[in-house]
Amino acid sequence: MGLASLWNWRSIRFRLACLVTACVLPVWLAAGSLVYFAYQDKKRTIETELLQTARNLRLVLDQEIEVIQSVLHALSTSPALGTGDFGAFHHQAKRLLQSYEGADIILADATGQQLVNSYRPLGASLPKRNIGTVVARVFEQGKAGVSGLFKGAVTGRNMISVDVPVFRDGKVAYDLAMTLPTDRIVAIMSRYPLPPGWVGLVMDSDRVVVNRTLAPEQYVGKRIPPLLGGPGPGDFVREFRNLEDIPSLASMSKSAATGWAVVLHVPKPLVWVKLRSWLLWAVAGTSLLSVAGVGLAGLIGRSISRSIWGLIPPARDLAAGKRAYPGNLGLEETDAVGRALEEASGLLMERTANLERSNRELEDFAAMASHDLQEPLRKIKAFGERLRENNAQNLDETGLDYLRRMEGAGDRMESLILDLLEYSRITTRPNPFVPTDLEALAREAVVDIEAAVAETGGRIVIGPMPTASVDVPQLRRAFQNLFSNALKFHGQDAPEITVSGTVVTEDGRPYARIEVADNGIGFEEKYRDKIFQPFQRLHGRSKFPGTGIGLAIVRKSVERHGGTVTAESQPGQGATFIMRIPLNQQTPEN
Repeated sequence: MGLASLWNWRSIRFRLACLVTACVLPVWLAAGSLVYFAYQDKKRTIETELLQTARNLRLVLDQEIEVIQSVLHALSTSPALGTGDFGAFHHQAKRLLQSYEGADIILADATGQQLVNSYRPLGASLPKRNIGTVVARVFEQGKAGVSGLFKGAVTGRNMISVDVPVFRDGKVAYDLAMTLPTDRIVAIMSRYPLPPGWVGLVMDSDRVVVNRTLAPEQYVGKRIPPLLGGPGPGDFVREFRNLEDIPSLASMSKSAATGWAVVLHVPKPLVWVKLRSWLLWAVAGTSLLSVAGVGLAGLIGRSISRSIWGLIPPARDLAAGKRAYPGNLGLEETDAVGRALEEASGLLMERTANLERSNRELEDFAAMASHDLQEPLRKIKAFGERLRENNAQNLDETGLDYLRRMEGAGDRMESLILDLLEYSRITTRPNPFVPTDLEALAREAVVDIEAAVAETGGRIVIGPMPTASVDVPQLRRAFQNLFSNALKFHGQDAPEITVSGTVVTEDGRPYARIEVADNGIGFEEKYRDKIFQPFQRLHGRSKFPGTGIGLAIVRKSVERHGGTVTAESQPGQGATFIMRIPLNQQTPEN
């Protein structure tokens, strides 16, 4: 009555635990919903913060580009360019770059050939610019532009270029550019530190990484796959897997002017970390309440189970016919059941005494029937025989008919008295149960009725059957009655009777299942119970003689063994009688 009863779904403890679980389940659902909504709220807060920060950084970069473009536009109006005095222009550029550490100013013609490069002395041999597409776009469109990341043709450093057109006579005469090292982008982002765990990335219009706050040496200068969608300006937040393949929340803000984008992301586990403390308290509290509730239900269930188990001994005493004394069981309901058992045991003992007295009276009646009733019957039959022997010649046909009727009625009366006597003795004069080979017992029953078998031309086939503990005379008589019944109620064909037996298990107890099948006239199954009642007949006595008590004797004998008997049949298709008898018995007390 420990853990096994707790896990037995039919036990009170198990059902109390289920009740507590059902009560705690809404708490778990509420806690889960609270955690979910808290996570979603935190996620929305982080998404908003991510998007706003990305926009701010992108605006700072745009503003830096716009300032540089304004400076270049002002420089493009230098009179030195109008007169072709590149020396004076070189001097002006060097002076301007004092405010832009690490930057250079380049003047190039339509072919991309550098005419002035502040990084080189005036008059030095200069190469063509290695971002010819940007220069060509300036000359074709006459608009300022920003390049992607590239290696400087002279310096070999990672650079970006801000280019503006220089107009003369309404046409683009030169491309004026300021090239800046990526350190300037790094410096700009450093002025706006990100929260712990956040990662920032700046990429150009070709998705080449210009700067990344995490592992820049691994990713700067490399083209990366589309992170949050295709090209085009726009600001949005999505979930994606970052370059380290970690699920993250990310925001991207893309510049409409340059095509550059700022991407910020935070790993999703970091969101959980911020919720972990609160979540642990919620789970721990809910778990503690659940365990306490189930434990309390187990203790209460154990108390109730003990009280109910206390009803078993008095119930067994009641079954054994003894007086039941349940005592105090600790619960009002079980005490009430205990008192009822005690009252029932007293009533049962009283009725048992009355039944025993009735049995003795029935046995006395049976003795009287066997003597006092048979004595006058024997005289009637004896005088009938004398009348036939001595005066039959003096009787006319009517008298002889009366004589025959009287003799037949006497024979039926004698059979009825004997059958009633046998029916009463099933319970009043039982025999001890002994292990018996049922196949051999059935064969002995066939020998007892072999005259009837020969008279009807019938055949009885007996198959293997188990050994069971039975009252031999009673069960032998049951076999005889079933065989005689099959021989009596046969059709036009000779009777064919098949007897078989198997062992079946019901509720953990082994039984012998015995089937007696015939090819007789059969009956409708709605009469299945009627045929086992005393004196109940389905056919007239003139067609099928008998007292109508044979099958009642079979049922009473089988029930005394603790078994059951039933039948299966259809009219014209024979019948099968099925006896189910326990294999093991104990000798009953008389």
